[in-house]
Amino acid sequence: MKDGILLLLTGLVVAGLSWAFWHFLGADAMNVWMTIMLAGIAADNFRLRKKLRNYVK
Repeated sequence: MKDGILLLLTGLVVAGLSWAFWHFLGADAMNVWMTIMLAGIAADNFRLRKKLRNYVK
């Protein structure tokens, strides 16, 4: 019972944050989303290059 309530509460919070993101950013939401994704890919690329550099040595 407790897990179900927590799962439902988590779902409501995530849905509310998602709605707020798209509602308040409007047409700029896609630009923000792409910027976040690009930053994530760049960070992952940096991490993988560092790991590969340590692996090759």
